[in-house]
Amino acid sequence: MKLYHKFAIAMLMLFITLGGVLIYVSAKTSEMYSLEVTQKINRNIALHAAEDMPLLLSNGQANKKALKELAHHVMFINPIVEVYLLDPQGNVLSHALPAGSVLKNQVNMAPLHNFLAGSQTMPIFGDDPRSHNQQKVFSASPILQNGKVAAYLYTVLNGKKHDSLRESLQNSYNLQIGSAIIIASILLAVIAGLIIFLLFTTRLKNLLEAVRVYRMKSFQEPLLLPKNTSMHDEVGELHCAISDMSKRIESQFAALQKVDHTRRELIANVSHDLRTPLASMQGYLETILIKDLQLSDAEKKQYLHTAYKHSKRLNQLITELFELAKLESSDIEPNWESFRLMELIQDLTQDYQLQAQEKQIDLQAQCEDMDITVYADIALIHRVLENLLKNALAHTNSGGEITLRVHQEQEKVWLEVIDNGVGIAAHEIPYIFERFYRPSTEEPQTGNGLGLAIVKRIIELHRSQVAVNSQPGQWTTFSFWLPQTVMS
Repeated sequence: MKLYHKFAIAMLMLFITLGGVLIYVSAKTSEMYSLEVTQKINRNIALHAAEDMPLLLSNGQANKKALKELAHHVMFINPIVEVYLLDPQGNVLSHALPAGSVLKNQVNMAPLHNFLAGSQTMPIFGDDPRSHNQQKVFSASPILQNGKVAAYLYTVLNGKKHDSLRESLQNSYNLQIGSAIIIASILLAVIAGLIIFLLFTTRLKNLLEAVRVYRMKSFQEPLLLPKNTSMHDEVGELHCAISDMSKRIESQFAALQKVDHTRRELIANVSHDLRTPLASMQGYLETILIKDLQLSDAEKKQYLHTAYKHSKRLNQLITELFELAKLESSDIEPNWESFRLMELIQDLTQDYQLQAQEKQIDLQAQCEDMDITVYADIALIHRVLENLLKNALAHTNSGGEITLRVHQEQEKVWLEVIDNGVGIAAHEIPYIFERFYRPSTEEPQTGNGLGLAIVKRIIELHRSQVAVNSQPGQWTTFSFWLPQTVMS
C-alpha cells in the first residue's frame, strides 16, 4: 500500500473520530447548557407554588386537592413540569400524576439540600420518581409548619412529556439537515486534506520515481533528479542528500573502476617484472646443469654472475613492493623526531660518492646553514633521498653534476635533488610517480618503476608534496619541504 493511500485512510479515520467526538461534545455541552438555563430560570418555581396554596393540612397530611390544583396550574403554564410532595426523609407523600406512573417512592435528599443551600454549580440532578435510575434537573422548596420543615415541594423540570417530545424530534428535518451538514463538512475536510497532501507529496513522488529509475539501471547511469524548488523543508533536504549520495556513488564507482584497472595493470607489471629475472635465472642455471662438462670455469662463473645479478634485481623488486604496500597501509605513521638534515645528506653523499666517481659525475651538497634541524622520520627521509639519488645517477650521463641543495623559507626547509641528465618530457611528469611507470626514454634495466612511487608516499606521510621540474636534455629537479619546528 502506498504512502498516499495509508495517509488517506488515516486521515479519514482521524476525521471520523474527530467528528464523532466533536458531535458528542457539542451535543453534550448544548444539553448541559440547556439544562443549566432551564434550572436557573425555574429555580424559584417550587417556592412560588408552595406559597400560593396550602399543601399540608393541619394534621400534617398532604392536601391532595390543593396539590392537584397546583399541578394542573403549573403544567398548564409548562406542560413538561411534574410536581411531587415529599416528606423530610424524601418519601413521596402525594402527586397529581396518573396512578401507577410513579415507579420510585423515595427521592435522594442530598441533591435537594445542595440545591437549597446553593453549594453546587448548576445543573444539579435529582431522582426522577417516574424512573428507577434516571436523574433530571429539578426545583425544590421547603414547606414550613409551626416553624419547622414539614415537607418539600419537588418539581421535576423535564418530565416524561419532555422525553417523549425529545424522542419525536430525533428524526426531525432540522436535525437531519444538521447531521448532514456535519457529515458533509467532515467529508469536505477529508477531501481538502487529501488534495493538500497530494500537492505536498508530488515532489516526494517525483523524487521517488527518479530514485526508482536510478535503481533499475543498477546505479550505473547518472541520477536525473527533478528540479529542487525549495531548500527550506524536509523534502528539499532529502533532495540535496540524495543528490550528494548519487554523486558519492558515482565517484566511488569511478574510483572502483580505477582501482580495478590499477590492480589489473599492477598484476600485469608485477608478472612481467618478476617473470624476466626469473626466466633469466632459470635459463642460466639450466644451462649450467645441462652443459656442466662442456662449459669452462670462466663461462660457469659468468653464468652464475648473471643469475646472481637477476636474483638481486628480483629481491629488490619484491622488497620495494612490500615496502610500498606497507607505506600505503592506513595504520602507518612516521616516527617523528628532530635531527640535523645536513648530517643525513653528508652520510648519503659519502655512500654514493664512489658510484658517482665511477660514472665521472660530480656529486655535491649545498646548504646555507649547516645546523638546520627538521622534524621528520629520519629513516623514511633517508629512503626518499636515497631513491632520488639513485634515480639521478641512473639518468645522468658521464661528466654530469648532481646537487643536493637545502634552503630555508620561513618555517619550512626545502630539499632539492638537481641533476643535468636526460630530463623528463612535460607530458610524462604527471605519471612518473605511478607504480611501474617508466619514461619512454628510459632503458628497462634502469629500474622497476617503484622508487618514485615510494618517494611520493613517504612525502605524503610527512604532510608535504614532492614537485618535479625538468627540461628534457638539460636538467631535472625533485623538491619537497619538511617542517623546521615540531608539528602540532
